[in-house]
Amino acid sequence: MATAVYRRYVALGDSLTEGLGDDRFEQDRIFAGWADRFAVLLNEDAMAAGEDFLYANLAVRSRNSSEILSEQVHEALQLEPDLVTIMAGANDLWRPRKSWDLVRAQFTEAVRLLKEAGITVVLANCINPVHHWSFRGGALRAKELTKLIEEVASEQNVLVVDVYRSPTLRRLRVWSADCVHFGARGHAHVANKAAKLLGLPYRIETPVLQPRLKDSMTLLEHVSWIATHVTPFVGRRLRGIAAGDGINPKRPVMSRVHDHPWTVRRSKSSPLVHSPFPPASILAE
Repeated sequence: MATAVYRRYVALGDSLTEGLGDDRFEQDRIFAGWADRFAVLLNEDAMAAGEDFLYANLAVRSRNSSEILSEQVHEALQLEPDLVTIMAGANDLWRPRKSWDLVRAQFTEAVRLLKEAGITVVLANCINPVHHWSFRGGALRAKELTKLIEEVASEQNVLVVDVYRSPTLRRLRVWSADCVHFGARGHAHVANKAAKLLGLPYRIETPVLQPRLKDSMTLLEHVSWIATHVTPFVGRRLRGIAAGDGINPKRPVMSRVHDHPWTVRRSKSSPLVHSPFPPASILAE
């Protein structure tokens, strides 16, 4: 088990933490995304210690760092968690007027408030948007934001999930069809990184089957991507509409995570801990 057993976990963030891009998000928003998977791993650790575990996810798509570090942090405090993760800032990358000094102050204050309440805080640094050539204009700002987050983490003595330097997340195949959100493989990868960071002995099994198995697009695929994903986004921006308008958090209160759809294994010897589906050999018969 990890050195500490967490019983009440709250995830804060934007669409990446809400779970968009996951292969089951449109059918079941409740079990989708890296934070939901991480909660399952925390639940396994708590159960092994004979403890109950509860989880809330306050992340909402399109939220910027200011909204996450103020509104969501104050909502999280009301839930009395013992662990909070914050993944914030991806929606700031293409807002050039964003003040990094303000973001630094907000991160610092958010972490201070949570720590004063006796909560363990884990930050995530910024994604490095180099998996698709059209996003690389945000790479410099991603580097600056990552440096800022890591400096705050060092000053406040909190851990950081390193998504910025992950070679896996530089591959298009682990992202969803919109190329903006993690796909199922990407979400599993981030959940396992967070589990390893906290010393959990459990891992979510990475899905084998994934529609995208390559790291580049053909011209036809690129044209289709623009029509399907880019054009609607630009249209919303021109109308002053955000994808998160009218969207509420999917897990606003603490709840259990027992009936999840994923396979869990121990990290070293890899014995099966939990599998919701029959073994592949049975399915093949």
